[in-house]
Amino acid sequence: MKKAFKTIIFLILAMACVNGAQAQRRKVIYLQTYDWAPYHFGLRVGTNFMDYKLIMKENYQNVIHTDFSEINKVVKGISEDGFQSYQILSVAMDTVGRPFRTIPHPGFSVGVIGDLRLGDFLNLRFSPTYSLSSIDIGYTLKLNYVNDSTIIRNENSYNIHVNCLDFPLHIKYRSKRYNNIGFYLLTGVNPRLFFTFSNAPAEWIKTKPWDVDLDLGVGLDVYNQWFKMGLEVKYGFGMLNVFSDSQVYYFGNPIEKLKNRQLQITITLE
Repeated sequence: MKKAFKTIIFLILAMACVNGAQAQRRKVIYLQTYDWAPYHFGLRVGTNFMDYKLIMKENYQNVIHTDFSEINKVVKGISEDGFQSYQILSVAMDTVGRPFRTIPHPGFSVGVIGDLRLGDFLNLRFSPTYSLSSIDIGYTLKLNYVNDSTIIRNENSYNIHVNCLDFPLHIKYRSKRYNNIGFYLLTGVNPRLFFTFSNAPAEWIKTKPWDVDLDLGVGLDVYNQWFKMGLEVKYGFGMLNVFSDSQVYYFGNPIEKLKNRQLQITITLE
């Protein structure tokens, strides 16, 4: 996700340079009084990548689990005869050594914009947004058998569908407009309400239905004769631990904290 974020920032800057060169040849300045209006409204549509930051308990990999009834809920087709124990392993392909590997898939976001002018270069924005996305989460188990001293590695993967309602309140700081081009930075908080669905066994990971993100973003505004169009990239850092305190299933035992992360790439029409 970090690599994608850097690539998108590069594309925005490249696009800005091209538009800036074109702007030098422009003689018509569109929507000259647009930013003087006390308020205006708009639409936003784009894509998003949701992910989890997992903070693990120390020495989780040394914990031995012996309850066959628990492991049988996830690993199908194994026999209790000869079963001794199991452990949750770190995944070799995961460079940070976590027992879980997460793969975010691109989702869809759509919302509305309410913008209030606070000053010459400062605006307050409220942008209720509906987002949907999905995350693949996998993990590896080591099963120990007594009868033939075999050790079996078992890999499991489940898909989580994440739907949420965002209620972001942002401060937007605009640069001085250059012909029909403008840049901006934004930051603020984003209360979020989640509706999560999974094809995994019940209670494998339980999360809280709400969170608050700290958002940081950059954008580019292009003015034309009818409206203003923008390209915005925003990253949200979940500030709360969304791992449910009621978690009782063994799968969540290694997890200390679970925090949301989201990258949004949005086209705005105002």
